[in-house]
Amino acid sequence: MNNTTATAQAQFRSAMRRFTSTICLITTELDGVRHGMAATAVQSVTADPPTILVCINQSASISQPLKQAGRFAVNMLHLTHAPLVPLFSGKLKGEERFQHGNWITLGGMPVLADAQAAFVCSLKGVVHVETHDVVLGEVCEARFIEAIAPLLYEDGKLVRSSALIESAA
Repeated sequence: MNNTTATAQAQFRSAMRRFTSTICLITTELDGVRHGMAATAVQSVTADPPTILVCINQSASISQPLKQAGRFAVNMLHLTHAPLVPLFSGKLKGEERFQHGNWITLGGMPVLADAQAAFVCSLKGVVHVETHDVVLGEVCEARFIEAIAPLLYEDGKLVRSSALIESAA
């Protein structure tokens, strides 16, 4: 890698830290074994049919099992789930991650019972982009809790959202 490329990558990383993203746990189950990872690269694609995308590093432990299972869940985290982030970001491995949190099975996938929102998806396609896969999933089931307090990630820190202007009720 030349110096210009290294500088461009460093600038890209610094600029990307300005994005605020909702933190999600991506989960799947294959042959009775649960796999999961934390992710911020999650986005709605279309409402008809309901489809979302998730970007996953091809070297992530969930990458192959998710593609083999053909199904996955996206668990949008609530503020109360902050302790789960480091556990699903490498501090713990495999099934150990699922020893924390209130996990249920929905549509055959591991889902946090108290997730801000949870989506069970069937795999619709994978687009390979260098080191990552853009995974497209058609939503088969969705659930959510009423209280809106998503856990966000901004500039390397866990943060919360707040309204700029309180609405008149």
